Amino acid sequence: MLRHLADLRTLGHLGLMLAVFAILWFFGFDSEGSLNFSLCAPLLTLLCLLAIANAVIAHNHNHAPIFRNRSANLVVGCVISFFYGFPSFCWIPTHNQNHHVFNNRPGDHSITTRPRRRVGLLGALLYPTVTSLTQARLIPPFLSRCRRHNRFLFRRALVEYVVFFGFMIVLFFIDWRKALLFAVLPQQIAMFFIQHINYLQHIETDSGSQFGHSRNFTGRFLNLFLFNNGYHTVHHLKPGLHWSLANRAHVRTGAQDPPASPRRQFRHFLASAFRGRRRIAADAASHDTTGRVIARYVAGHRARNGNAGTCLSTARPSPRVSARAWLVGTQIRSMKRRGTGRHSQFSSY
Repeated sequence: MLRHLADLRTLGHLGLMLAVFAILWFFGFDSEGSLNFSLCAPLLTLLCLLAIANAVIAHNHNHAPIFRNRSANLVVGCVISFFYGFPSFCWIPTHNQNHHVFNNRPGDHSITTRPRRRVGLLGALLYPTVTSLTQARLIPPFLSRCRRHNRFLFRRALVEYVVFFGFMIVLFFIDWRKALLFAVLPQQIAMFFIQHINYLQHIETDSGSQFGHSRNFTGRFLNLFLFNNGYHTVHHLKPGLHWSLANRAHVRTGAQDPPASPRRQFRHFLASAFRGRRRIAADAASHDTTGRVIARYVAGHRARNGNAGTCLSTARPSPRVSARAWLVGTQIRSMKRRGTGRHSQFSSY
C-alpha cells in the first residue's frame, strides 16, 4: 500500500505529532484552568519542531504521495493539513505548478527578490508573510480549473477545506486558549519556516543555470530532520523523485557538475548571510547556459519521438517568458500528450 517503505518514518512522525497534541490538549491545563508549564514547555517545543518537519511532509506528499490508494492519501492529507495550518492541496498551484515552472524567475509567486533583492535579516523575516499572501492569489483560479477539468482534485480540495476549517472551529469552540497555543502557534511556526527555508535555498542563486538555481544544505542532521529537503538542486531537476532517494541522486548529479564553490553548512550560511557583508554565491554553478539545456532537451526529445511526432515548438521563447519557464512548459505539454508523469510535480494523487 505504501509506495516507499521509507514513508513508515513519515507515518511515525504524524503519529507522534498526534500523540503530543493529544497530551497537550488534555493535560496542558490543570483543572483550575492554569497552564501546566512543566509539561507544556518541553512538549510544545517538540510539537513546534515536529510541525516544521510536517511542512516538509506536506511538500513531499504533493510530489510523491505516500500511499497507492487515493482515499488513504486523502486521509493522510487531512492530518498533514491540520498540523501544517492550511489545506495541503494548496501546494499544487503555489508550488508544483508555479515555483517549479518559473523557479525563482519572474512569474514565480515565491520569488526571493520580493520584498528585498539583497539577502539579509529583514528580507528573511518579511519574505514568508509576503510570499504567502502573494501565492494565495493562485488558489481561486486553480480551484476553478479543477472544477471543470479535474473533479477528483476539486473534491479533494473541498474535503481538506471542510475538515481543516471545521476541526479548527470545533477546537476554538471547545477551548480557544488551547486552540491558539497548541494548534495555531505550531501551524504558524511551520508555515513561516518552510517559506524561510525556500528563501535561503534560492536567494541570490543563478536561476538561469541548470545546477546553480538552488542552494544545497548537506548537513546530515538537517536532512534527517527535514526529510532530505536540503538537497534542493536535485529536487528541482527531478521533482517527482521520492525524498528518501534525494541523497543518492544528489551525489550522482554532483558528479556531473563542474567545479563548484565549497558546500556550506546551514549554520555557516546563516552566519554569513544575515550579517549582510557580502553576497552569497550559489552552492553549485554550471558553465552550461539555459539555451544549451533547451537545445539538448529538444534534440533528445526528437531522437526519442521522431521529428514528425514531436510536440515541442522550436521557436525562440518570447523575451517576456524566461527560457527555463519555456523549457518546463514544453515538458508539461509533452507529458500530457504522451500520458506520462502522473505522479510528477504537475499532478495530484
